[in-house]
Amino acid sequence: MKTWICVVLFLAVSITHWGCSNSADPSERTAASKEASSRDDAKTAKGKPGKDERQDRTARVRPAVPVKVSEINEGTITSSLVFDSVLETESSVEIFAETSGLILEVHVEEGDRVVAGQILARMENVEERVDSEEAEARYEHQKANFQRTKDLYERKLINQQEYDNAKFDLEQMRLRFERAKIQLENTIVRSTVSGVVTERAAQAGRRVATNRVLFSIMNLDELFANVNIPGQHMLSIEQGLPAIIDSDLIEGVRYDAFVKLVSPIVDPESGTFKAKVAVSKLNGMPIYPGMFVNVRVIVDTSENAVLIPKEAIVHEGDLKYIYKVQNGKAKKTLLHEGYSTVGFVQATSGIVKGDQVIVMGHSALKDGANVKVVEEAVAQEQGATNESSAAEG
Repeated sequence: MKTWICVVLFLAVSITHWGCSNSADPSERTAASKEASSRDDAKTAKGKPGKDERQDRTARVRPAVPVKVSEINEGTITSSLVFDSVLETESSVEIFAETSGLILEVHVEEGDRVVAGQILARMENVEERVDSEEAEARYEHQKANFQRTKDLYERKLINQQEYDNAKFDLEQMRLRFERAKIQLENTIVRSTVSGVVTERAAQAGRRVATNRVLFSIMNLDELFANVNIPGQHMLSIEQGLPAIIDSDLIEGVRYDAFVKLVSPIVDPESGTFKAKVAVSKLNGMPIYPGMFVNVRVIVDTSENAVLIPKEAIVHEGDLKYIYKVQNGKAKKTLLHEGYSTVGFVQATSGIVKGDQVIVMGHSALKDGANVKVVEEAVAQEQGATNESSAAEG
């Protein structure tokens, strides 16, 4: 019995001792783990950089963006009013048949340039030629008779009435001869103006009636465009102002022009007044009536203006910016705009002659970004990449 009790007591003491040992181990292990973590952190601080530090260092060494730049220069820029219009001509005429008959010859085609008085076509004229020759013969005969009558009158051999009758008969013969010459001349179709044949209705072998249209001719040396200008500009528009006319149909060709006439009346319905802008010189390039054109009337000119290429402008809402290159970085600058032309804008402040502005590769730039000036092809490629990245973002 005693032996059994001793065994039980021994087991109880053993179990109690084992439980105490387990309850102490977790805290010891936690403390050891903390100590090991501290040693690892110390090693990290002394050796390999942490994640946040690596990100900061990557941001600091971000590569430069390749861009193309343009150096700013000064020049002349104009303020102008731009209008859409249609070219017209001062002289556009139709050539009619002055007599009826058969057309024998046609000497010009559409597109041919002619001068005033040039023969365009010939008509059958046998009868008219005979009448002209007969009238001429009668006139010459009557002149001889009148000369004899005049001699008799001067010698006082005939009275005043006989002399006046002879003079009247001579004048009648002269008028008949002149009329016959006109009828003969009417069989020859001539141009009444200088210009270009725009339409040919005459055909050889075709019989036409009097007053039938045979040709249409336009004078292309006197082209103009009518424009309707808002009334608030009436005091700034006057005769002689320079202008420029161009057409989208003929790219790259511009024609010098000037304000030829200004209407003194403002239309009460539209609030505009009319002005006629004439082409100064055609400079040998093709331009024709009926073409849609852009008319730019120059109202003011600014000398020594700071000119910004339009491809350098970045639009952000209603504001316009440009990026200048300074010390290898892009500096974002607000554009204060003055006069504007097709290719340039006047900068009134913030930009001076000699500044370098970015004209390619600035689509995804930020103020202060590192930039590298490169050739156009590289900048263009990088610009396309930046646009693609911005679109994906």
